[in-house]
Amino acid sequence: MQQLATRKALDQKLHERSAMPTVLLVEDDPGLGRLVSEVLGEAGYRPVTIADHDQIAAAVDRERPRCIILDGALLPTGQGRSWSEAAAIRRAHPEMPVVMFTADAAALAEARAGISGRSRAAGFVGVVGKPFVVGALLGTVRSAVDGAHAAAATGRAPTADDRILAITLFPDAGSPPVEGQDLEAFFSTVVHELRTPLTAISAQVQVARRNNHRDPERWAMALDRALAQVARMDRLISELLDRSRVRAGALTLKVVAFDLCALVADVIAHHDGEGAQIAFQTSLPDLRVRGDPFRVAQIVGNLVSNALKYGLAGSRIEVTLGVVGAEVQLRVADHGVGVPADERDRIFEPYYRSTRTRSVSGTGLGLHISRLLAERHGGRLWLERSTEAGSVFALALPVADQ
Repeated sequence: MQQLATRKALDQKLHERSAMPTVLLVEDDPGLGRLVSEVLGEAGYRPVTIADHDQIAAAVDRERPRCIILDGALLPTGQGRSWSEAAAIRRAHPEMPVVMFTADAAALAEARAGISGRSRAAGFVGVVGKPFVVGALLGTVRSAVDGAHAAAATGRAPTADDRILAITLFPDAGSPPVEGQDLEAFFSTVVHELRTPLTAISAQVQVARRNNHRDPERWAMALDRALAQVARMDRLISELLDRSRVRAGALTLKVVAFDLCALVADVIAHHDGEGAQIAFQTSLPDLRVRGDPFRVAQIVGNLVSNALKYGLAGSRIEVTLGVVGAEVQLRVADHGVGVPADERDRIFEPYYRSTRTRSVSGTGLGLHISRLLAERHGGRLWLERSTEAGSVFALALPVADQ
């Protein structure tokens, strides 16, 4: 009898889940993706999240969503790619609901007008500005899903008057402007990067306000996540300032002779207990270099942090230090996803993130800034080797004169 009751309860849950409208979320930023998924789930939808834009077609065929939330990744020109992706979705699935959700005022106006060639091809009928109001977002999704359901029930082919939905969440840190492009493209990317945590902060505060009496635990969690996004924005602003100062030659280095072994040991100790075993080996107990200890620690910390983020959970990280000619060379080896061969020349570009790591939160500035700092110290930073079993990054600094 107990087994029968359990089976009925399970069948009921499966039936309820199958009745929930599926929403496909294509979002490169994991924090924002989790936030939007939670909001949709609490509203009675079944969110399915993917980070790889190349998997959109397969996900649509597999999940049969009632609408798509489409992350507006940036092209190197600084323009959003959501127009062409929405048009491709409409060509393959003309019945798929489509609304733009973006902080780009020009894009919002263009989508509302619906008179440009790309806006007609994309079929954006509804638009939602951001930072968004949770209630407005849910209302737009509800209207789109209900409109598509009504059209399907009547057997009527969708027209331009139907609620066609493509929610565009900016930005995508993986499609950077490269050096030499105009300032407009660069600032477009910067603004979008800053608005990602700003959007998350706004939404989390709204979630907290909606739950401050009925669910204190959810209220506290939302505020904690909002504070985490504040820290993320502060970190991004600091990285942007570092990049601009180094590029302009305005970064002041407090150069002294110091023991790199002790500095590396301190950095590792700071990261101790983060889910991986870090092994440190050095050829000599005292390897002295000249430089700014704070900035060198920033480089080493970025390499160790990346190894922790992109390595397999609990996997071993090897840090080695030795002298090669007139250089002290540091190597950080991880057992992670590696960098695809066709992307290895780009990972030191600003904002570039490997396709294998875009599901992990990051800005795409760490390696770029670290290389600039290494060069300011008369050193080098490079990817020595990488396979699907892991990567080795190397830092070389000149040996201090005795």
